[in-house]
Amino acid sequence: MNKYQIKKKEDFTHIFKSGNYISCTSFTINYATKLKLTDKKFPRYGIVTSKKIGNAVLRNFAKRRVKALKNIFLNFGKKELDYICVVKKELLSEKFEILKCQLEDALNQIKKKSHE
Repeated sequence: MNKYQIKKKEDFTHIFKSGNYISCTSFTINYATKLKLTDKKFPRYGIVTSKKIGNAVLRNFAKRRVKALKNIFLNFGKKELDYICVVKKELLSEKFEILKCQLEDALNQIKKKSHE
């Protein structure tokens, strides 16, 4: 199992209920502080794709694209936060370099908000 990914339902519900979000053109990033304080070695991320994206092939393609951005979550994300990437349909047709820039900008905005 990937130690950087969020898999448990309780973690997803905690982030959606008690966290904040930032919206981009290709995805929305929901974030919240971690439930367990012992897991502060690295930021974790989860991926949500709804049926609005398309069939299973397109949803899995979108998940693979977000998983490819894992290093950006690890380098730009705060260690005490968990992130959920909610995929929008625009992610399927966007160039990968633009996705990287959007994610970096979103994570930098989250850092600025948490410092205030």
